[in-house]
Amino acid sequence: MLSWYFAESAGVRSARDRRIVAWAGFAPDIDVLAYAGAIVWYGFDKDLAYENVWQLVHHRYTHGLSFVLLTGVLAWWLASRTPARARVALLALLASAIHNFFDLVGGGPTWPIYPLWPLSDFKWYATWSWTIGAWPNIVILFGCLGAMLLYARVVGRSPLECFGDRASAWLTGVVRQERRSDSAAAGRLRWVIWVSVALLAVAVLAPLGFNPFG
Repeated sequence: MLSWYFAESAGVRSARDRRIVAWAGFAPDIDVLAYAGAIVWYGFDKDLAYENVWQLVHHRYTHGLSFVLLTGVLAWWLASRTPARARVALLALLASAIHNFFDLVGGGPTWPIYPLWPLSDFKWYATWSWTIGAWPNIVILFGCLGAMLLYARVVGRSPLECFGDRASAWLTGVVRQERRSDSAAAGRLRWVIWVSVALLAVAVLAPLGFNPFG
């Protein structure tokens, strides 16, 4: 989400290129697929998957300079055939690098990143960083969700553009309460979007051990 705003603030005009930069910023977390696969492999035992896979792979293989460079190369290859192609690749590279910085700050000292992998197993962490389930990350999450709704209402597009122009247009229509010819369908769509946002928040917060009741 933050990577999409990064592309937007950098003046990337093409929706396709904004998507590329946004997904480049998310790309380091592709290692979550290993965790998902491990959960299935271990018979949906999340504890075993965490101990045997997630604890070993997270932040190691996709959170370093080599992956950042790979992200930039892929972004250059996928970007629109315009003179701004190199600029899009650079922004994608920066978005991937910024992701690593955010993980360094908001991942806690027990989740180091490995910036020089595969050349070195050097660990980089900050002793003063807060853990992933700490309140600053919760505030940032809901702040981003609120900003997404406000930006969609004011500007007419949102980070949902990452999933296609229609997804962004749907959210814009919801927050602007635009009238449609099929009001029943629009109402159903409005509920689907709000429920999806709520489920996304739960999906993110539940693994973090967030408990609003203490």
